[in-house]
Amino acid sequence: EEEEPEIPFYSSSEGFNVPILSTWVDESDNMTALFTNTDLQARIVTAAAGEGDDPTAVAADKLGITIGSEPIFTNRVNTADGTWEQRYYDEGDTHISILSKTQEGRRYVIAFIESNPDVAVYMPLIDRTWDDESALPGIEQSIESLGIATADELPEPTLGTVSLPTGEWQTATYDLDGTIVTGYGLNFGVTDYVAIAVGDNASVPDLVDAYNYTLLGGFFVTTSNVEYLYLGLAVVVIIFAVLLISMWMRWRNARRDLRTVEQLTSL
Repeated sequence: EEEEPEIPFYSSSEGFNVPILSTWVDESDNMTALFTNTDLQARIVTAAAGEGDDPTAVAADKLGITIGSEPIFTNRVNTADGTWEQRYYDEGDTHISILSKTQEGRRYVIAFIESNPDVAVYMPLIDRTWDDESALPGIEQSIESLGIATADELPEPTLGTVSLPTGEWQTATYDLDGTIVTGYGLNFGVTDYVAIAVGDNASVPDLVDAYNYTLLGGFFVTTSNVEYLYLGLAVVVIIFAVLLISMWMRWRNARRDLRTVEQLTSL
């Protein structure tokens, strides 16, 4: 039986872990995971911050960019590992997808940024509210949510599939008055992972796979056991104190009994 390849992971001192993108340049430090691909004109960053920190500000700081526009789309989505807030921005030829969630008093941020002038790529997550196995409803919902086109404006798509390391993705390609819009969708239980590309570019599947490899491969937080350690130490101290008090009480009672015996024998 063929063994599954071992996935190398980056582990942050902030307590989160993400798969290492081996074909991207690793520019991570001990706190922040940062992977860059100059050929694809893209970067993916994962960072931790305070629970009340703004995820857009965190992503901008870690990427060294300014995000001055309002998000074109934002909402919350429930996944198998919690509730994520998602925000999507257009900054000229730069397009930014930001996911964040809070856990154990920290905010974790995963951001994707690409700056290819020939294509705009967005990576939304969609709550799966339909029974059909098809990813098409999630793709069309994403296109409408991102303000690319309404459902009524979408022509019949050309459907297909593309096999990526993260899975078998369904594709739907639309011609919107000469602009090619391609959606990629992957059914992941309660959530559909979706990518929308506005413009025709052969590198889009590589971007889709890299970003979703970070999520599906996948991101997880190492649970802190410090509170339980302190609780355990406190219990040990209490037990030890009870034993000492018990021994002292026994010693005091023994001394009292000894004095009583001495008094009786002296009569």
